[in-house]
Amino acid sequence: MNATAQENKGTEKFSRIRRIILTRVLLAPFIILMIVCSTLVYYFATNLFDRVESELIRVADDHRYLIEQFFSERTEDLQFIAGANHFKSIHRQDRLADIFQVLQSTSPAFLDLGVFDKKGNHIAYEGPYRLEGKNYSQAEWFKAVCEKSVYISDVFLGYRNTPHFIIAVKKVEDGESWYLRATIDTQFFNNLVENIRVGKTGEAYLINKDGVLQTRKRSGGSLMDIDPDFLQYQSDHHRIMSFTARDHQGGKCLYATGRLNKTGWFLVVRQDFSDAATPLIRAVLVAIGLVFIGGAVVVLIAFFLASGLANRLTLADAEKREMGSQLIMAGKLAEVGEMSAGMAHEINNPLQVMTSEITMINDLFEDCRTGEPMDKETLALMAESVDQIGLQINRCSNITQGLLKFARKTDPVVRKVVPREMIGEIVAMVEHQAHIEGITIHQEVDPDLPEIESDPAQLQQVFLNLLNNAIFAVKDRDDGEIRITSELDDEFVLLAVADNGCGIDPDQLKKIFVPFFTTKPVGKGTGLGLSTCYGIIEHLGGNITVTSELNVGTVFTVQLPISGLFKNKKR
Repeated sequence: MNATAQENKGTEKFSRIRRIILTRVLLAPFIILMIVCSTLVYYFATNLFDRVESELIRVADDHRYLIEQFFSERTEDLQFIAGANHFKSIHRQDRLADIFQVLQSTSPAFLDLGVFDKKGNHIAYEGPYRLEGKNYSQAEWFKAVCEKSVYISDVFLGYRNTPHFIIAVKKVEDGESWYLRATIDTQFFNNLVENIRVGKTGEAYLINKDGVLQTRKRSGGSLMDIDPDFLQYQSDHHRIMSFTARDHQGGKCLYATGRLNKTGWFLVVRQDFSDAATPLIRAVLVAIGLVFIGGAVVVLIAFFLASGLANRLTLADAEKREMGSQLIMAGKLAEVGEMSAGMAHEINNPLQVMTSEITMINDLFEDCRTGEPMDKETLALMAESVDQIGLQINRCSNITQGLLKFARKTDPVVRKVVPREMIGEIVAMVEHQAHIEGITIHQEVDPDLPEIESDPAQLQQVFLNLLNNAIFAVKDRDDGEIRITSELDDEFVLLAVADNGCGIDPDQLKKIFVPFFTTKPVGKGTGLGLSTCYGIIEHLGGNITVTSELNVGTVFTVQLPISGLFKNKKR
């Protein structure tokens, strides 16, 4: 693998780790944070809207009180005048003029004043119209005041043919009834009702029980017009009600409505929803902006933290791989050390043969120095000695090459491996040592086993370690033997190394794959072999297990996937 490929692989791994940290570790808290913030913004907006509604209700309630107070004061003014005067004196024109002047000084809302007898005749009048002498016995207001003593009419046209409404009071004097009626200045009253400002579009107006406008409607509507939105108004006789609805033009509006006790009229305070919600929308947008800015800051900080953490994890993983390589190399060197005695003996035999052949050649050369001619037999002996020396040199070369090949540090390479051939090559490396110890190695690997995709160098290290451990376990037995067997299990190949050695104590068996743990005497083992084997097989996508019985033997079983590395291991 070249440097560019390694760099690309490292970059890809770094990005993957960072992505995992961001999605699995930080995404869930961030989503929860956004949900919490959204909930807070929702309740904040709801609270603001409630405050807007409450403010509109307060304005409507205050305005209703102001209008009710106006009607109460004007009614009391008329009742006071009726109570303070007699019918005979009040219907004199000069007296009524003085009373009206005083009444107007009390409130400019009064437009005129009239006195009526019990039959509805208008016997005295002070004002801008000529109404004296007319009979109102059939007028609605006259019939109502006869029954109620105090009556405030709806807006009507009357004899003057202009929209107006009146306040009338009844007085009983000497068993006879007479009536005092005053017209309220429509312009003055409209100004009183309309004198309300809620935002840019807020307005107030009055309608009667039939939906007829009793005051002007700034958004479109004159006196005595039918309010097209009347049917959707909500009413309560005791409290102001607030609601949101669309008007006849489709615009969304916020309403506060309530009834007047004196007249039964309906007070409507109305404001466009967009106008009413402007502070709300502004506050919510600010809140959402702060949430998103905060979220962006959190994401940015999380990105840098995840990048730093991913970088440290990538470096740690690289260091782990390097330590794993060093551990494997240390295991190889330990195996080389354990095999050194057998290898030395293996090389010593061809060296002795070569020494003997060289001695014979030297003797033949000594004979030549005496002047004796070299016959064909001598030449044949020399040629045979040279051939034997070459053969022994090749033998030593093969031994040392095998040792160097095993001890050399190599990068992992995945290729096709034939289990039977691999086991045969490994057995050849330890067979001489086993022969010296009087140990028989039986190879019972099925020749029909399929090829597997794995790293032959790492597999060689694993099985060489298992064979060396088996040799050490049975070397003190007279009938020591090692048996290598195979089995095909679904998508896995199982290779077992069994010996009839001393076995392993059950308490030690639990720690057999722990680094630096060994059952060998001090100086005989490093404790790296089996832990290295375990790591290699796990990395190759397989599994290694052990069973043992004291004084009976031990079986190590290696499970390897047939196709590919890093597959899900069979448990």
